[in-house]
Amino acid sequence: MSKPLYILGLTHPYSWNTAAALLKDGQLVAFAEEERFTRLKHAPRMFPQKAMEYCLQEAGIELLEVDSIAIGMENWSQAILPNFWPLQPLRFTYGKIQRTIQEIRRGNESFPFSARDKRVKFLNHHLCHIASSFYLSGFPKANVISLDGAGGGESGMLGWGEGLDLTIVHRVTNAGSWGALYERVTKALGFRPHSHEGKTMGLAAFGTPNPELLDFIDWSEPIPRIDHAGRNRFLRSLVHRRKDEEFTQEHKDLAATVQDALERALKQMAKFLMEESGCKTLCMAGGVALNCSANGKLLQSDFVDDIYIQPASSDAGVALGAAVLQHVHETSKRPGFLFDHAYWGPSFSNEEVEKVLKESKMSYIKVENIEEKAAELLVDGKIIGWFQGRMETGPRALGNRSILADPSIKNMKDIINAEVKHREMWRPFAPSMLHEDIGLYVEGPHKSPFMILAFQVRKEKMKEFSAAVHVDNTARVQGVTEEANPRYYKLISEFKKKTGRGVILNTSFNVAEEPLVCSPCDALRTFYCSGLDALVIGDFVVEK
Repeated sequence: MSKPLYILGLTHPYSWNTAAALLKDGQLVAFAEEERFTRLKHAPRMFPQKAMEYCLQEAGIELLEVDSIAIGMENWSQAILPNFWPLQPLRFTYGKIQRTIQEIRRGNESFPFSARDKRVKFLNHHLCHIASSFYLSGFPKANVISLDGAGGGESGMLGWGEGLDLTIVHRVTNAGSWGALYERVTKALGFRPHSHEGKTMGLAAFGTPNPELLDFIDWSEPIPRIDHAGRNRFLRSLVHRRKDEEFTQEHKDLAATVQDALERALKQMAKFLMEESGCKTLCMAGGVALNCSANGKLLQSDFVDDIYIQPASSDAGVALGAAVLQHVHETSKRPGFLFDHAYWGPSFSNEEVEKVLKESKMSYIKVENIEEKAAELLVDGKIIGWFQGRMETGPRALGNRSILADPSIKNMKDIINAEVKHREMWRPFAPSMLHEDIGLYVEGPHKSPFMILAFQVRKEKMKEFSAAVHVDNTARVQGVTEEANPRYYKLISEFKKKTGRGVILNTSFNVAEEPLVCSPCDALRTFYCSGLDALVIGDFVVEK
């Protein structure tokens, strides 16, 4: 029997979201973000040590047994060279180039192995983003878009994939970054860049866009281009909102304006790719791909018939993409799995859960039919923490580390925002529903396992899950299949059996500025530090 081929994928510590992923003979063994173990949101600029250790432990191997270590970032010389062209922005980017070199070198020094180890492969950041999406989508051919704030040599790539081949036809410079524009506006709105872009997206629904405000965007080219100097002049003209300041209509309109510009740009990119490749299937990754509203608009456009978006599209997903890309390089084959669910993190047995419950001296009960019990709690108006199976990867809770509630209950959104999540009252929540019921609740239904596409809600169904519908009458749907998550599927089915409504409110099991819970200890701590009514963990129920 031949020795298995192990490929370890890592996010470079230059990045703001770090993670690790491990492939064994082209099958995914484990994939998790460093923040879940350190409890530091995003784990910025940190080597994913604990995530790596988890992946190796899951496979039962040591680091020495790994055949290739794929890093989702070029080494410093490759990463900075593209920034010298075009020459025009040099006076703006020279300092950034110097900082980039320093950060990449610092990151290399944090490796628990030598950067010169023959097993270490430095790979193009955006090709890793693209690999994490296209090669795991199941599509034989698709257009590809990767956009983020900056990824070494560029902030984006456009092209298409067919079979194993990737054809890149356009690169977005760091000077013309769409992700950076969105980040800088997020900062001007009083939010944290690299973290709160979702807040800008949510706030945009309350405003009216003013396209003339962004006069530094050239829309006349096939792929719209941001003028760096003009962008900087615009950003300097903005008066930054203080964190404790009330939102004005001007703030809401600014959010709407940058959201509208991003949606227009993505549509124009999709149109360009469709005309070049003759294909209307699209794969996306990179931080910009987490924008649910824009993704929904793309799906409903004339340029996209089918879409796949990597759910861990931040730089955490580069760890997976690096492993996948290296596998393709070494074997000339696609990996032997599709990324059709995101449950690749740690799991805990009933014995492990009960040990923690006993040590914490919590009062609890064990239930034979835990899904039915959880459905009863929801019907009774309870807000529950739901902790089951392997932890999700990516920023969206997908039914294993979730806070759940009945979305038909009046003021439920306000209650969860104020008493459980401790966050802004206008922030929206998302609905989970049975995959086969998506068309009952939203217009233009499409497979949506990752809560990363926004759909228009059917008017006649609005009241059935109003707490999970945004102010613009859209919803970020998660369609749950029995194959991907049998326990969560059964819970929703039990709730539907009791109420006639097959949709529940699902938000991430955490409070503001904390990562998603990972362990039973994390779940218990969050349960008792928030307004949750019950914790359903494994086959056990804890109530206050």
